[in-house]
Formats: sequence, C-alpha cells, structure tokens
Amino acid sequence: MAHCLVNDTPEPFECRPETWGQMLDTLDRTLVADRRVVTAVRFDGVDQPSFRSDGMASADLSRIARVDIDADDATALLMGAVDAASDSLPRLVTGVRVAAAALRSGASDAQAQLVALVGAVQALVALTIAAATAAHVSMGEAAGADPHLVAACHQLEAALQVLVAHQADERWSALADALDDSLSPAIATWDDVLDRIRERAQP
Repeated sequence: MAHCLVNDTPEPFECRPETWGQMLDTLDRTLVADRRVVTAVRFDGVDQPSFRSDGMASADLSRIARVDIDADDATALLMGAVDAASDSLPRLVTGVRVAAAALRSGASDAQAQLVALVGAVQALVALTIAAATAAHVSMGEAAGADPHLVAACHQLEAALQVLVAHQADERWSALADALDDSLSPAIATWDDVLDRIRERAQP
C-alpha cells in the first residue's frame, strides 16, 4: 500500500485501502472529527487537482509509493469561501445596472452582458449552496430551515424567473426594469444570507 502522509505526518490505517477512493473515504471520515478537510493531494510528488473525481477513485494504490495529503481547517476554508462571495457582491450589483442600461440603449453587446451576468449569479448561488451545505444549513423547506435563508433564496429565484420570461418574449425594456427592480435588490441584500452561514459555521 502507498505510504500516506497528512500534513507531513504518517497516517495509519486499520484496514489497508486498495484504491484511492477507499483511502479518501477513510480520510474524510477521520478528518471530520478534527473539523479538517482534504484540500490537496500528490501521488509520488505529482499534484492531483481532480482528486475527488469519479475517474480518480479507482486509482490502484499498489502502483503508488507515496501519497501526500494537505488537510486544512474546514471552518477557515468555509469562511474564506463566504468572504469571497461577499466581496463579489458590489461588482455583481454594478454588473446588473450596466446590463440594464445596455438593454435600454440597445447596445450591441447587451445580450452578451446578460449571459455573463446570469452566469455570475449562478456562480454566486452555487457557492452559497456549497457553503451552506458545509455549514450544515438547510436551504430548502425542511423542518428547521432558517426562514430568512429560505426567503432570500425564493426572492432570487423569483427574480431570475421574471428575467427568463421577459427574455423569452423579447421584452427588453421590461427585462431592464426587472434587473433594476428585482435582481439588484436581491443581490444587494445577499450579505444577510452569507452572514447567516457564518453564524451557523461557528464551532
């Protein structure tokens, strides 16, 4: 079996894992007790950026002499992700206003701006969901869900649905108004959502 070191410390295994997937599963279960998470992996000194991909799970450890693992504090990583999302909000609000102005003026790149904007909002939502999941925050309607988080998610979802409807009907003026009146406020108040995640993530 490959020799495994976590943060340069040898990691013992009760059962000898035969594949990387088995080793990673064991490490995840072991590290969670210390609120740590695997952040980087090297096989015989070679970085493995896709170490959590399905294709990597079957990697045969008998062909690897040494596995180096970097494990970092899960709360610190979560806070970093939440801070990154928070830092992006002012630029995203500005992007909404610029896209709305481009639509009203009939700018040639208005559609491209809209596509880029939707992609940025989707990235924000994906990051927020990942952070909320990591903090054990329910984002749905299940019992115990934070009503504020649920309301914020519904507000943003409703704003995006309005945008899609206006775009499908090519109602560009209405679409620009919806950007300013619905999407911009939803994003501007997204820090409240991130603050809730921060609170839940505290040990």
